[in-house]
Amino acid sequence: MIERLKADPVTRRIPVHFISAVEDVARAKQLGAIGFLTKPVERDALLDAFERLLQSAPGATRKVLLIDDDPDSRLAVGSLIRSDMVQIVETGSAEDALPLFENDTFDVVVLDLGLPGMSGFEFLDRLGSRVRELPPIVIHSGRELSREESTRLRQYTDSIVIKGTRSLERLLDEISLFLHSVRKDAVPRVLRDLDGGLAGRTVLVVDDDMRNIFALSKILREKGLNVVMAQDGHKALRQIDENAAIEIVLMDIMMPGMDGYETMREIRTRPAHAKLPIIAVTAKAMSGDRDKCLDAGANDYLAKPIDIDKLLSMMRIWLHA
Repeated sequence: MIERLKADPVTRRIPVHFISAVEDVARAKQLGAIGFLTKPVERDALLDAFERLLQSAPGATRKVLLIDDDPDSRLAVGSLIRSDMVQIVETGSAEDALPLFENDTFDVVVLDLGLPGMSGFEFLDRLGSRVRELPPIVIHSGRELSREESTRLRQYTDSIVIKGTRSLERLLDEISLFLHSVRKDAVPRVLRDLDGGLAGRTVLVVDDDMRNIFALSKILREKGLNVVMAQDGHKALRQIDENAAIEIVLMDIMMPGMDGYETMREIRTRPAHAKLPIIAVTAKAMSGDRDKCLDAGANDYLAKPIDIDKLLSMMRIWLHA
């Protein structure tokens, strides 16, 4: 239902709060919900939800917290999102930002990681231990992230924008996803129609490069898919054995240790997964790659850089086969 509301320009700005017996907070927020409660719901929590809905109703002022030690960066971001309906609070350090949450709430937090004193990572850890429900977090940082850092951030947000060329345009998209609309002349590209043929399905993405995983996962989640991740063949096998919800696999071939070929062969030895759709993804198209992938157990084959439309088409075909 929320997909239909957010796909229609007339109803897109209506705030939605989930109350469900099934806990899936991350997906609810990816689809544009402002909050999530798991049944059974206590009366106070329900009243808080109604208050948040009223605060987020069309016409209500949204509040954005910018945490960045660079005044020029804060000025640029503020100029980008400022409007009559957006109130911006700025601070140059995590130490100054933490006390703000004692008596205030924010619709979005834009956070730089390389702060003086307390880092952005430590700020998130401390904030997560203090508040009952974190607001949407958008990371806006100039540093490249290691695999460990990306994994650490993953528990708080999928919205990571590296400062650089066209980064402000992407940042606007990320912030707009949570604010629904910050400027009448800036319709966020991320609020595209969800693909009804893929929404709600579960995909396992296997790749040893976490940057590839996060980039692809973000696109798939925007289509309404549930994404499970694995960084190598051994972890992929464990995910498949333990997560019965997985319906299709995107398998990178060139991985250290157990590569994609070996992983697919091992999957096919399991009777329960003999027909699990697997799309193999290779770094570059080489003669004979397709046959090698199919022989190893793949159902289909795609070369990098990935053509997203082609990938979605393949996934749609194999999920409905």
